[in-house]
Amino acid sequence: RKAQIDLVNEKEKLDDLESAVTKLEQVTRETEDTCQNEELGSEYLEAVRTLVKSMKNCPGLTGAVFEIPAFRKTVDLGVSLLSDTDEATDAKLEQACKDAADAGDEDTIRAAKQSELDQRAISGLPETNTEAMSIVGLCPACAGDTHSAAVTGHKRKCFRAGGVINSTEVSSDCLGANVVAVCVVDLSLADHNAAKTTVAPPAP
Repeated sequence: RKAQIDLVNEKEKLDDLESAVTKLEQVTRETEDTCQNEELGSEYLEAVRTLVKSMKNCPGLTGAVFEIPAFRKTVDLGVSLLSDTDEATDAKLEQACKDAADAGDEDTIRAAKQSELDQRAISGLPETNTEAMSIVGLCPACAGDTHSAAVTGHKRKCFRAGGVINSTEVSSDCLGANVVAVCVVDLSLADHNAAKTTVAPPAP
């Protein structure tokens, strides 16, 4: 998922570059009567455009459906990390997000995976856990330290209250009865770009 977001970011840069070349070509055509080097300039611009098109044909940038998980909210819930299986805990995380879904997100909202949290592969994810309880993500990559008393045989990974959310700050010894789910929706590249460029109206 992290690699997919990196690819999306590179594709956006290429799209921006291609748009800039188009604008430069328009300016060049508009000034061709006064610009003696217009033909040479057009040659350079065409070379840049060809390069951009070649780069956009690189493996991974074409033929793929890009989806990026986007942060929606956090939800508190009760779990039993000692007596529940990982599947049962994951089901509770998923249900908590669905129960808290805003209008329009009911069919698409889900709980974030532990790996997505570790790698910060979620657009809009807060830098830190501002909740009073630990954040827990879905399996796989959810297993923490070995714990023989737990049904799963292990504790869960989590991000402690007030802690930074990234792979170096993740805790591996979580057994709390109350945790936090991070709820996300998977946005297409077009929807992601639209959300990024939406400007909030000025305050009255």
